[in-house]
Amino acid sequence: MPPPPTNLTSHSAFSLLLSFFNPKQTFKISWLSFVLLSSLFLTCMNFKLFSYIYKSLNSQGDISLFIIFPLLYFCLITSFFALLFVPYATKILLSCLIIIACISQYFMNTYGIPIDYQMLDNALKTDTKEIKELFSISSLLYCLFLICLPLLLVFKAQIEFFSLKKHLMLKFLTLFVSLSLAMIIFACFSKTLMPFARNFKEMRVFNAPFYQIYSAQKLIQLKLNSQRELTPLSKYVSLKNPMDKNLLVLVIGETARAQNFSLNSYAKNPTNLYTSSIPDIVFFPNTYACGTSTAVSLPCMFSFSTQSQFSTNEFQENILDILNKAGVTITWLDNNSGKDYGIAKRLEDSLFFTQDYDGFLIQEVKKRLETLSDNHRLIVLHLQGSHGPAYYKRVPKEFQKFLPTCETNNLSLCSSKEIYNAYDNTILYTDYILYNLIKELSELKDYKSALLYLSDHGESLGENGIYLHGMPYAFAPKTQIHIPMMFWSNDSLLNNLARANQNKKYSHDNLVHTLLGFFNAEAEGNLYTQDLDIFATNPE
Repeated sequence: MPPPPTNLTSHSAFSLLLSFFNPKQTFKISWLSFVLLSSLFLTCMNFKLFSYIYKSLNSQGDISLFIIFPLLYFCLITSFFALLFVPYATKILLSCLIIIACISQYFMNTYGIPIDYQMLDNALKTDTKEIKELFSISSLLYCLFLICLPLLLVFKAQIEFFSLKKHLMLKFLTLFVSLSLAMIIFACFSKTLMPFARNFKEMRVFNAPFYQIYSAQKLIQLKLNSQRELTPLSKYVSLKNPMDKNLLVLVIGETARAQNFSLNSYAKNPTNLYTSSIPDIVFFPNTYACGTSTAVSLPCMFSFSTQSQFSTNEFQENILDILNKAGVTITWLDNNSGKDYGIAKRLEDSLFFTQDYDGFLIQEVKKRLETLSDNHRLIVLHLQGSHGPAYYKRVPKEFQKFLPTCETNNLSLCSSKEIYNAYDNTILYTDYILYNLIKELSELKDYKSALLYLSDHGESLGENGIYLHGMPYAFAPKTQIHIPMMFWSNDSLLNNLARANQNKKYSHDNLVHTLLGFFNAEAEGNLYTQDLDIFATNPE
């Protein structure tokens, strides 16, 4: 007589469970299936990332992104795994990614803390007692189901790679198809995806395990850099005429492009309504940025390395260090959310603000001018400027002159006219700030005073379906690298030189040499190149 069905079922389930944990019990799976299932698992494991995106979308109103983001993510992960998964290394690499992703997700969901380089640094300094307090029964269950079981499946899998020729063909076909799908999705929805990604940059911290791997690399780099000594470029620096009185206000704009300056023949809106009334203002229409993002352009323009030589990893003296050695008193006033990228780190007088609008900097400069006592003074302003995509948030209501404007971060919901008007209002507001700074400088009688304005990089406003900035320099559109540069001085000689050379081609490479020339600073090591000084050369 056969045993009762319940016993049979219980026995079968128990046997199945034993066979699952039996290391000798394996199963075969094709390489392509393994890649796709691995991509699907990591896509699903990023529920915190997509949860953050969906919450953010509530204010954006674009339902299509609910599907687009996971699909785009899956395609990109698949293309990455198609390259990464090779014989003998596949299981080890995937296991590492699973462990990092699952542990990161646990802490992000349980404690609401993103795992960035600072958190990793804190973890390294955590003692045993604190570590024990972070774990509980729920954490053990989490590890069992989302780490141990997936790892067991990975190591029980017998991946079929087939012959070398067939495997390579399948690998590159998978790479091609997945990348093509990703590019098609991106091309179709770039008007929505790019502004969203720019506006919600913080979502990247939830991208497990890749952001955590990046954070670990950043932490290692910071630790190594902290042990490096600053490379001196010149030991002896001096001023040729220390008794002269020279004052320069250097204004670094943000995301301003030359095309939208009415001083550059822009006709849609009078964006230079204020400075155009100043007789001695000079606009340089052929100026180009060192990069397409602040993280590259800002340190590059203060570096003695040219655009082709510059590396964000360099750790050497910049122009501010050299002028400081020479005896120039330097003030750095920063209202940019990206801060100074370490440029002003060694200055005694550097202040960082988080104001909504840049206009308060006029008073900050005015206060310093009222107590001016140094013979040689450089005041650097780093603006929030025209940072997008929320252009409408960069100007007070009274400066929203050009209507209608785009009143959202989602540029896909706005017409081209609304985007241009919102952006042009930011240029107008910057122009107002420059006008008032020049007005303050013009009242100083004892100093050779000047104001130099230039932007860090440009911006795309939908031309050819491209928005914002940050594209690789080699194929970035002109709008992202063609920047405005303006100059004013109460010194007629400087104004005449500026006007005589204003149509020449300049770049961020000219800045450091122009600053040395303005203050007549001499430095050993041939730091000064006369051909790159705007006021002493005829550049090609």
